[in-house]
This record gives sequence, structure tokens and C-alpha cells, in this order.
Amino acid sequence: MKTLGKPQTALEARAERAIQSLPFVDAARATYAASAPPVASPSYHAVESTSFDVAPDEEVATFFLRLGADEVAELVDDDVAFAAAHRLHGLGLSPEPIARVPGERAVLFTRLGEGWRAAKIDDLMQESVAARLIQMQKVIAAGEPFGRPWSVFDGIDQLWPLVSEAGTMLPDDVEWMLAWMTAMREAIAAAGVELKPAHGDPHSSNVMLGPNEAMMLVDFDMAGDVDPYYQLGVQMNELYQFESQMKPLLEMHDGRFSEKAFSRCRLYAAADDFYWALRSLLQNARSPVLGLEFLKYAGWRFLRCRMLLGHPGFEERVRSL
Repeated sequence: MKTLGKPQTALEARAERAIQSLPFVDAARATYAASAPPVASPSYHAVESTSFDVAPDEEVATFFLRLGADEVAELVDDDVAFAAAHRLHGLGLSPEPIARVPGERAVLFTRLGEGWRAAKIDDLMQESVAARLIQMQKVIAAGEPFGRPWSVFDGIDQLWPLVSEAGTMLPDDVEWMLAWMTAMREAIAAAGVELKPAHGDPHSSNVMLGPNEAMMLVDFDMAGDVDPYYQLGVQMNELYQFESQMKPLLEMHDGRFSEKAFSRCRLYAAADDFYWALRSLLQNARSPVLGLEFLKYAGWRFLRCRMLLGHPGFEERVRSL
């Protein structure tokens, strides 16, 4: 832990400005240290934010300071993210957001104590844990809208020109994948969409596991009002390789299995892979942090996307909606 006054990087300087802006923290006594090192591949963990543990009394770190990454600032609604953090904490599903410093895109949370760690895919594959995560998502969906309607296809529309302008090398079949995004979007829209408030990013690194089987959600940058089957489809796609393993999650979510609902989940899974591949390419072009394997992560997401789009039964799934 280091005292304020001698930042060695631009991010440390930004963290110190944020800490000094908090009236309930004595900047003369506070200390801080980097937390959660970034890893782009295979987990895409802590690469769109920089975090610090903060001790207000020079001794025990009781706060967690999160700085949103400037490289993807236009993709995030900070107001909604902060409101979502408050709401989920009120539901007992996330750490408490203590304060926000908008000028630094900084949010201070209560730090989770000893025994807490980011989940791994193996943790969330267990049926009982997957069921708890789905139940948490359903509790969130039962609330009032966040006021940020969003779809993965809107996200692709926003990312596509940014990635193109960045001059990033795209795979040869990217236009083929992009054409599928249009077909899937039209099929889902024709079938009808009901938006619900959601955490929006159920990847394993955003799920914290604690003592006595406790579980919380973190990272609210993707929070908004979405089709619940998008979030469910993303969860299925991350946890399991085979559709036979995925189908029980739909039964947990809906109380029954429907082939049309499952097809919707699978369409969203392909679109999500394409979206995050583009987003990772944008990070590769913009991020000042060297050594992060954004290209490797993007390549993996493109690969999984084309595998699903090219599956013999995928066109039937699109037509069946």
C-alpha cells in the first residue's frame, strides 16, 4: 500500500484525484494499492477498468476503487451502471457502492473481505450454482426498468464503425458473420422482444464467490433493459460446450423447455460472440496496456461465432423463431 502524493502512472494519478475528492476519506492518511490485474485471454478479466484497494486509515483496505477504462467510455452509461450497482446492492446481490467521482469515472465500493474470489467456469457449471445465478437474474428482472434499453445488435451497430475506423485487421469472413447478425436481428424482432432490467454481463469473472457459499455480482457496465434470453444465452454459451448441457438452464429460467426460446438463446449466443470479438479488437487498437492478449480473445470469440453460425441446424433455428 502506498500513500498519496507520489503517483507513478497516469492511472495512479487518476486514482489519487478520485480519493482526494471523497470528503469522508482523509487523503493524508489513506493508502492504496493496485488490485485485480488485467487478463484478456482466456477470461477477459479486469481489462475495461483499473481497480485499487483503498485503506482510509493506513492499515486495512476496506474500500475498492474502480476506474472505468477510457478506451470504451462511449460504450458505457456511467449513470445507469451506478444506479444498477445501488439497486443490486439493495437486493443483496452486490457489494455496496459508497460514492462516485464522475470526472474520473470512478466508483468506490465496500471491499469484499477475505475468502472472496472471482468465479471460474468450473464453479458455475455446477447445477446448484447455475440455478442460483439464474434466480438472481430473475430477481433483478422483476424490478423497474433501468432506463437503458439495449440489444446486442445495437451494440454491434455502435462498434462496427469504431472498429473499422481503428484500422483493425478483420477476419476474411467477417462480412459473412455480419450478414448473419442482420438476419438474426430481424428474426428476433419479428418474434417480439420484452425488455427486462438485467445485470447484463454474466461472465464468470463478474461473479464473486465467498464464504458459506455466498455469491455476488460485480461490474455493472453492461447493465440495462434487455431481452432476458440474451443474458441466459450468454450464460449457456460460456458454461457449456454441448446444447444438451445448456437446455436445463432454460428449464430453470422458465420452468419448462421451449425449442423456440432455446433457439433465441442460441442466436443471442452467436451475436454476443461477434459483439465481444469486435469490442476486444477495439481494445487492442486503443489500449495503452501492452501484453494483453486482446487479439487472442477476439480470435476465440470469432471462432466460436462462426462455428455456431455454420452449424447445419442453425439456419433452421433462425427460421423457427
